[in-house]
Order: sequence, then C-alpha cells, then structure tokens
Amino acid sequence: MGKAIYSLIRRTPPGLVYALFLLLLMLATAPAFRIVLFGLSLDDVLQLRCFGSI
Repeated sequence: MGKAIYSLIRRTPPGLVYALFLLLLMLATAPAFRIVLFGLSLDDVLQLRCFGSI
C-alpha cells in the first residue's frame, strides 16, 4: 500500500499541487481578503467591536 501511495504522489503534476495549495490558502484567508477588497461594512465593525478579543 505504501508503494501505491508513493507512486500516486510521484505521478501528481507539480502544477496541480501548487494550484491546490493556493486554493486552500485563499479559502483560509478569505475573511481578510473580503475586508481588503470590499472595505468594512457596519456588520463587520459591529462584529469586531462586540466579539473581538481585547
């Protein structure tokens, strides 16, 4: 089973690995990008004020 997994990993094109990594990175940082792209809305300000850590 280990050899099958190793051969699958070796056959995976590097471009696919990078694309998957970038997709996961964008999903993980989506809230920050949303604020940068669209600015703060009233709801965002209230969440930061009411639920933000001090």
